[in-house]
Amino acid sequence: MLIEDKLSILADAAKYDVSCSSSGSRRKNKGHGLGNAAPCGICHTYTEDGRCVSLLKILYTNACIYDCAYCINRAGNDIPRAAFTPDEIVSLTVDFYRRNYIEGLFLSSGVLRSPDDTMERLARTVQDLRGKGFNGYIHLKCVPYASKRLIQQAGRYADRLSINIELPSEASLKRLTEDKTFDSVLTPMGVIRETIAETREDRRRLKHVPAFAPAGQSTQLIIGASPESYYDILSLSDRLYRQQALKRVYYAAYVPVHQTEPRLPGIAEPPLKRENRLYQADWLMRLYGFALEEVIGRDAPHLDLDIDPKQAFALRHPDRFPVDINAADRDAILRVPGIGLISANRIVGLRRQGRIRFEHLKRLGVVVSRAEPFVRCDGLPPRQWAGAGMARARAPEGGPPAGAARVVFLTDGSFEGLLSAIFEAYSTAQPPDAIEPAGNYQPGLFDRTITIATDVNQADRVWRGLKTHLGVKRRRRLFEAFLAGETGVATAIYRFVKGVLPGRSNRKGEAHLAAHIDIGKLSRKVRQEAHRMKGFVRFEQTADDRYLALVAPRYDVLPLVRRHFEKRFADQAWIIYDTQRNYGLCYDRHHTRELTLDANELKTIRSDPSASERLSQTLWQRYFAAVNIAQRANPRLHLSKLPRRYWRYLTEKKKG
Repeated sequence: MLIEDKLSILADAAKYDVSCSSSGSRRKNKGHGLGNAAPCGICHTYTEDGRCVSLLKILYTNACIYDCAYCINRAGNDIPRAAFTPDEIVSLTVDFYRRNYIEGLFLSSGVLRSPDDTMERLARTVQDLRGKGFNGYIHLKCVPYASKRLIQQAGRYADRLSINIELPSEASLKRLTEDKTFDSVLTPMGVIRETIAETREDRRRLKHVPAFAPAGQSTQLIIGASPESYYDILSLSDRLYRQQALKRVYYAAYVPVHQTEPRLPGIAEPPLKRENRLYQADWLMRLYGFALEEVIGRDAPHLDLDIDPKQAFALRHPDRFPVDINAADRDAILRVPGIGLISANRIVGLRRQGRIRFEHLKRLGVVVSRAEPFVRCDGLPPRQWAGAGMARARAPEGGPPAGAARVVFLTDGSFEGLLSAIFEAYSTAQPPDAIEPAGNYQPGLFDRTITIATDVNQADRVWRGLKTHLGVKRRRRLFEAFLAGETGVATAIYRFVKGVLPGRSNRKGEAHLAAHIDIGKLSRKVRQEAHRMKGFVRFEQTADDRYLALVAPRYDVLPLVRRHFEKRFADQAWIIYDTQRNYGLCYDRHHTRELTLDANELKTIRSDPSASERLSQTLWQRYFAAVNIAQRANPRLHLSKLPRRYWRYLTEKKKG
């Protein structure tokens, strides 16, 4: 059987396992190997229903000795069967990874002759992959009833291990499967949990103890194939988090795959809304500090499908609201509908700079339409002003009144030029009202302009001073905001600096707080674009054995992704070229330099792809088509996750 056909069959067979996370591991590329595991995880593409694709998710084989009623690969199902060889899996993973299609490998399998025989094949495959110098992420699905020895062997090579319970109760397992029991799943879970704990303890005392499943373990529950209530499902998840130290419990809406199976419910489409509510409730328990009883109770065992669990909690506990945004602790703020983890952290951090007003909340990422009834802060509009009446013009902050004369410093548009202008602003008796790049400046009628020459020594002094007063992380936010290239960003950075550096103009107030919010918002936009580029770059192997990627990001993010690609692809020569700004990064396996190419040079590098490159592209397109679940199609979500502006350079979106 051709490798293309095997990939289509075994990717299609694996697509119902929803786990595709690649976060939680810090496996580093030591020396000049291939790959590393990013702790935050990276999404490389999205299916038509908006599901993330970050790992090559395949089965070793879809042949299985078990006959679980809900499984597409059950022994009694008449479907095409196939099996990979270990070499084929290794080759596919490495080829896809070199082109930045994936973060790593998700490997599962049907059960062949016995659980131990299958587990041994899986462990040997990932061992072979590591033996090739592969440092990317590996998620390995363990087999029920597998021996402790084989599970421990697999955990030495995989970043995450998982074993699926599938159904939320022992009674449902007995009804829909003949061979699987809770004990067959919980026993291997316990082995994984204990070995992780022992390894962590050993690594505290001994230097060279190898890691064991550093990203932890997870499991999956099928929703809608059995009659359990929300309370039954969430109470099981709560026990697994507490007793087995799981990182994630995934919920998979049941997709009808056997229309004639009498033991399964006759549903027309997957219960996606129910799946979504369970994820929301799970996040409240796992990340927001909610207890199970605060989310759902035994006496009311069902979640409301019309409102999310967090809003339902707020409506059930009016005595806890409204929450004072400027005084409440983080835990109380997290319980406000419309405020997430990131927004809560921003609010708590920004309160040190001044009082937060209602108009600031939206700029901090809060969904104000949901949060407004549950918060108290300055500037909160009266209830009768809801709707369009809440919109109000934002006046310029921190500058002279409209129509007044301004002093404007003009720079050469570089970041060093901006820092030189800030140095000059602190050394002159008349600091500027604005700093603008000369190339984009539109003079006002009363503006007085002063051109500032770029001085590297002055810029360096300012940069070191910012480290003292801001720290490395907050200082970096200024550079990220500058890369946005938006009108007025240089002035916003200057106003931010005025609020943190000591001097005659250092006065905290509304303008100071607004500058913090504006810089934070711009830097987040740039970081988000850089994160997308880490996933959406697509390398093509050229005739001279280099890998070329063309990109057109919204912001100038190449300086932010440079180190990422140097570490990840240390053993291959590559070029990432920004066609919108006409410059790129060229890595020669040792150093990275900037380069500029004209149209003819770019065309020469992009000569006709080799046969191996065409095969890799075809395989990736076949894989992308195979992992789509038609019953879950959601084009709107797909477009929000994968906007059309990225499509022209994505291999999976190319025609034919």
